[in-house]
Amino acid sequence: MMRSIKTMPAPECGRCVSAALAAGVVLLAAAAASAQSALPPPATPKNPETVVVTGHRSRQEIETVVSQFVDQHAATNRKTGQYMRDDIGPVCPVTLGLPDAFDAFVTARIVQVAAHVGAKTDKTGTCKPDIEILFTDEPEAVVKSLAQRTNGAILGMHFVHETPRLLEVTRPIQGWYVTGTRMIGDTIQPVSTIGLDGTTQSGNDKMPRFDNAYVRAPDRLSLGSRIPGERISSIINVLIVADIRKVGGGEIGPVADYITMLALSEPRSLDECNTLPSILDLMASDCESRARPEKLTDSDMAYLKGLYAADLGATTNSMQKESIANGMEGRLGGGSGPDAKAAASPN
Repeated sequence: MMRSIKTMPAPECGRCVSAALAAGVVLLAAAAASAQSALPPPATPKNPETVVVTGHRSRQEIETVVSQFVDQHAATNRKTGQYMRDDIGPVCPVTLGLPDAFDAFVTARIVQVAAHVGAKTDKTGTCKPDIEILFTDEPEAVVKSLAQRTNGAILGMHFVHETPRLLEVTRPIQGWYVTGTRMIGDTIQPVSTIGLDGTTQSGNDKMPRFDNAYVRAPDRLSLGSRIPGERISSIINVLIVADIRKVGGGEIGPVADYITMLALSEPRSLDECNTLPSILDLMASDCESRARPEKLTDSDMAYLKGLYAADLGATTNSMQKESIANGMEGRLGGGSGPDAKAAASPN
């Protein structure tokens, strides 16, 4: 029988600077009590799937499939068009809704992979959550409640007319992303960012401003100089809701890895079937003709490493994508990363 988590301390969303957003995340603990069934312990992972990219494909073919993989797996920021990752750090997930051992397994898997691909992680155990994973049998009600309590902030940047669509839960596991943009780097003269409302932010302030559909994103403005600073768009908070009615009864290992991919990178599409296999194939409608992956694939890990090593402050979108793709190409064939058994398996 599932243990209720109502008595667990509510997670603190420290990096969600909006007080409303933080208040909404507190509701996750109460909402998770509605989950009715648990997933069984993970099966022992099989040998990692390796993608052979040399000897069978030309250089041009490799570049093409990698480019397609990046297009599918990396959504760009709606305000700036830039590629994003969780680079404010540290990556700090909290999982609710399953028995403690299962919650701990999912959380540990995200941290394990994040560290392996080069994302910032916290070893003290005192970080403030910026990724909330909730297993529930009432996903629509939970998302609606959180949206109401946060004035829509938990849904990420959007126009008012988009709210009904964002409240829809259409997938067994679904994510909502709060993003922000900041200026980094030094210029000859101090750089300030000016919003549409006239407010300014010092160039020395490296914290991102929440992306807002009705406010202009921070831009390069140099006082007395035309030399711009670098603008970075980042993932600030991720809410992931898993419908226990649809994922219950499955193995926890593949589900945890699917959630891990959603936690570390916002995908552009979840249904396309790329030439290179991905854990996202697990629930992709276009990939039913081939075997479902049981864990993060070699191409997934190569992509995440490329993303977290890329120069996302590059001037143009195409330069940023090229940086990600080059990093991914250089890492293909290097194995599918840390074995999920390294995370504490639920008993």
